[in-house]
Amino acid sequence: MKKKTIGQYIVQDVWFLEAKKLGYRARSAFKLLEIQEQFDIIKPGMSVLDVASAPGSFLQVISKIIGPEGLAVGVDLQKIKSLGRPNVKLLQGDIFDAPKIAAFCESIGVKQFDLVTSDIAPNTTGMKGVDQYRSIELNIEILKFADPWLKMGGNIVLKVFVGEDIQELITPIKQRYTTLKRIKPRACRERSFEEYFVCLGKK
Repeated sequence: MKKKTIGQYIVQDVWFLEAKKLGYRARSAFKLLEIQEQFDIIKPGMSVLDVASAPGSFLQVISKIIGPEGLAVGVDLQKIKSLGRPNVKLLQGDIFDAPKIAAFCESIGVKQFDLVTSDIAPNTTGMKGVDQYRSIELNIEILKFADPWLKMGGNIVLKVFVGEDIQELITPIKQRYTTLKRIKPRACRERSFEEYFVCLGKK
């Protein structure tokens, strides 16, 4: 298959093709799989909230690991096509719409989660500094959101566009979590400045 390019990104690279081959909805599945391989953050029976879930590749990975006794909740502004798995619940909406999130979680009997994963990213402008700072702002809001929803001792995974203002995110993470690990999975595009921050042990 001939590779297509958009700008300087190779769209149909090895990760794209492997995702298609294995039935994952996006290459991001491999990012979470590598994070899981290193940090073992997803366990059978867990309740997991996945933020910015569409198209659902993180949920595909999570639902398989947590098994029938676990529960994965996916939230996105975009509609997420059903995975057809009983341990996955989907909500189309804004993660920062607190009343809507609370009502949905109450309807499915969830008070708190063991793990929060977030693949959220700002609408990019093409201006690196602007995009990086918007990513930091979004992730700070995700941290605040997780304060009441993540169990004590729980973990959170954040996708971050890393730039010169990154300390503005690291500081509130360290205030809330005992350990911060950073990883750039192999499935990230080479020219991308994204990393994943694995925040362990909510205080």
